[in-house]
Amino acid sequence: MKYAEIENVDPGLRFKTLSGLVVETSGSSLEVDVNRDDAEKIYTHEVVIVEGPGQGKKFMHNLDYAEKL
Repeated sequence: MKYAEIENVDPGLRFKTLSGLVVETSGSSLEVDVNRDDAEKIYTHEVVIVEGPGQGKKFMHNLDYAEKL
């Protein structure tokens, strides 16, 4: 699935990042400005670290580079 093409994702989805963190989607998303008129819209999604260093911290993540759990 190409999450970068999805405007919104449901909260509570869990993923494992390339660095091994387990994160959960918050339901918040952000359109990334790619500065090209012909470019398709790209989205990044807010996640919360639920397992691993920094537990409880939030950040925006391209879920295409994470494994869905």
